[in-house]
Amino acid sequence: MRHLKRMALLVLLAAALPAQSASGGRLLPEQGAIDVRHYDLVLAVDPDARTINGSCTMRAAALHPVKDVILHLDGRLDVKGVISNGKDIPFEHAGGLVKASLPQVVQPGSDVEVCVVYGGAPRVAPRPPWDGGFTWAKTKGGKPWIATSCQGEGADLWWPCKDHPSDKPESMDLKITVPNELVCASNGSLASNKSNGDGTRTFHWSIVNPINNYCVALNIGPYVELKRTFTSVTGEKFSAYFWALPENKQKAAKFFPEVLDHLKHMEEVCGPYPFRNEKYGVVETPHLGMEHQTIIAYGNKYPQRREFDYDWLHHHEMSHEWWANLVTCRDWKDMWIHEGIGTYMQALYVESRRGKSAYKIAMAGKARHGNRRAIAPRQVQSSKEIYFGGGGGNDMYYKGSWVMHTLRWVMGDEKFFTALRRMAYPDPAKEKVTDGTQVRFSDTEEIRAIAEKYHGADLGWFFEVYLRQAEVPELIAKEQDGRLHLEWKAPGVSAFPMPVPVRVGKKIVVIAMKDGKGTVKLAGKSWQVDPDNRILRKQERRRGRRRDR
Repeated sequence: MRHLKRMALLVLLAAALPAQSASGGRLLPEQGAIDVRHYDLVLAVDPDARTINGSCTMRAAALHPVKDVILHLDGRLDVKGVISNGKDIPFEHAGGLVKASLPQVVQPGSDVEVCVVYGGAPRVAPRPPWDGGFTWAKTKGGKPWIATSCQGEGADLWWPCKDHPSDKPESMDLKITVPNELVCASNGSLASNKSNGDGTRTFHWSIVNPINNYCVALNIGPYVELKRTFTSVTGEKFSAYFWALPENKQKAAKFFPEVLDHLKHMEEVCGPYPFRNEKYGVVETPHLGMEHQTIIAYGNKYPQRREFDYDWLHHHEMSHEWWANLVTCRDWKDMWIHEGIGTYMQALYVESRRGKSAYKIAMAGKARHGNRRAIAPRQVQSSKEIYFGGGGGNDMYYKGSWVMHTLRWVMGDEKFFTALRRMAYPDPAKEKVTDGTQVRFSDTEEIRAIAEKYHGADLGWFFEVYLRQAEVPELIAKEQDGRLHLEWKAPGVSAFPMPVPVRVGKKIVVIAMKDGKGTVKLAGKSWQVDPDNRILRKQERRRGRRRDR
């Protein structure tokens, strides 16, 4: 999601905004009784009136007896009716919820289907994408330029849904009607693009993979389409698209090879692009960016001078095709999997293209941690709570990336990179399929189990301290009687056996730190603890500790 260099400031700004709806949290019993299989969203978008009107049909499987169906929908939108099996059914729309009563109880194993007819003026995004809704912008030529963004608030800002990360629809259809001169770029594959003979046309986008609700997106403008063919690590060929504003066509064409290079590196490290049966898409947006599945929102304005000579915004959002869209936390409490691992992928890209020294610089730039709360709390979290509760925020980005950096040190490169790929695809056979079963839910404990499997040893101490606690460990170093004595002080565990590299003279010595303590003979030589900053730890004001003779 939205990222990075000014993230700390932006978090503070967003936290100061009036409270709005949030996604996730505790699941309502009525919603826990159904498993959503499909949404059919039919909308007409009027750029002049800034309104949307249409319907959303939900089909779900009953897991328990179902009499009442509850969907989320923002109160700014009007519900005109709810239909089930072709008949109007009673409903109420209050407090951001649409509650409809079915004619009879639906038993487990049967289908539940309701169609919500609705419309109105959806919420205008105050500060997209951090504070979301609809963005109604204009191009330089005065044409409508429209985008949706709703990760923090939830997709119910503009369409009725079961707004919880634990339930993705297995498939979805979007049939979006816009003025003739505009293009609607959305998720999945374009099934049809038909003129209606009345000055409008309807774009039908078909999604055949499970998708996060917040990743469903409308991008509407006078786009020009660029298309390339990408060859996956599987040998399959699929289409990559870039929808750009007409005035930026040449910039987008120049940028496209870098987009594909980002994709190539992600495949090499994390396994094949998960949605090869649909497309890889990038669309220019009037907001900064978002990881909308198969239609990455890009608003970084094609910068000419860039740190490490790559576009961090596109790379970060693209990394979420694996870390958010392929692998999804079932509760927002584990969102560091999306943001922390996604952020770390950027440092790996820099390392692959610019070398070890650039990697070290990239990681140093992510060393600012607030450490105000655990980045993987055990309690259920809404999207707002994980971002802003207890002063949270950018820690799950920066600290999360450092957790991966330090895990790499503990495991060693060979085991770490094997584990990283299996975190994306636990079963190598899933790298070969695109039938939707490659997509899965995960949590912190599964990530730990995968790391332990390939490490060959318990890592409970590591995950407890770095993910379940707010404070990072402190390393106490004392020189005494010709030896360097080291001791870890770590919250939440009795012993912290993190091995420590020490430069003694010109040689690097790794101290095992059994039971959290260790020593090394100095023989009068200079020393420096963790000279390459491999370990996430509390830092002294004078960065690190070094003694030279």
